Amino acid sequence: MKVNCLNFSDSKDSRFLFLYGSELIIKQNIADQILQSLKAQGFNDKVSLHQDELDHAEEIIMRNLGGSLFQEKLILHLKHTSGKFPEKIKLILENQHLYNSDNLALIVESSIEKTPASGNWIKNMDEKGLIVSCGKLKTAEEKLWLKRQLEFLPKSLLPMFGGSIFQNNEGNLLGQMNEVRLLKLLFSPDQDIDETETNNIVFHSGLSAFELEDVIIDRKFEKVLQTIKFLKEHDSQNSAPLIWMIAKIINSCLESSQATNKKSALIKSGVWSSKISQYLSLIKHSKASEFMQLSDQMLRLDLINKGIIKSNVWEQIEKIILQLKGVTEPQH
Repeated sequence: MKVNCLNFSDSKDSRFLFLYGSELIIKQNIADQILQSLKAQGFNDKVSLHQDELDHAEEIIMRNLGGSLFQEKLILHLKHTSGKFPEKIKLILENQHLYNSDNLALIVESSIEKTPASGNWIKNMDEKGLIVSCGKLKTAEEKLWLKRQLEFLPKSLLPMFGGSIFQNNEGNLLGQMNEVRLLKLLFSPDQDIDETETNNIVFHSGLSAFELEDVIIDRKFEKVLQTIKFLKEHDSQNSAPLIWMIAKIINSCLESSQATNKKSALIKSGVWSSKISQYLSLIKHSKASEFMQLSDQMLRLDLINKGIIKSNVWEQIEKIILQLKGVTEPQH
């Protein structure tokens, strides 16, 4: 069966997949989904071979076709990245015995732009596997793809973050994916985050995004303003991560201040369990309406950052921080 990458949803009904096209990021994303699905089906072993290593592929397949002593399930992942489609992969896909093996799964990634209209190998994959087109996306398709990558975000923040990412990286899915990965770190529960990943989000001041979050929710606003000043002077073109962190904090405070169960609302907003008490302390003396006003200011900041409204981004950031300081003071 043939499907477009945007229509791909689940591969659990097929163990033989062919991904082709020029969009490497899309192929990698789909390959990751396929690997997770196969792992859930008991395929715990994987062998990856690049196009210059294909001589080993037939041996691996023949060794696993008849089943192994311990009934291991193997994924063979073949990668063709340049030039004509390899004859060795064609021969593998023409092998009828391949499709009768219950303990073997096959993923083929190829850089070819189009599949042939005929040929035994493509016929076999069409009838017994899944062929996924991963070619260049049109603008509307690209926006849809990005929206799906950002499904983990609170709906209220999707227009701001999605719009900024697309505007800054239109036609560059790698750039979009890098921004998405950064946001996933910001909004993922702490138990899902590896410490080495958090260290990757570091501003030029040497302060990580997560450390900056701590400084803000601990109300150390002088240090926040010093950091903003440093970034303005040394990294003025890279305001997006800072804006996103501030937006996350304000959105989490707004959601919590509006909720009956404030702790539960914070968890739902992606606040780490280790930081919940700090957030609760931050919003203790504030009203939901005050965070609503700050949220409106963040939307204005987003328009400024996109160049839609003519104003100074860094001055607006400082203004919002000072407003946040004011609304979270014990007596205001």
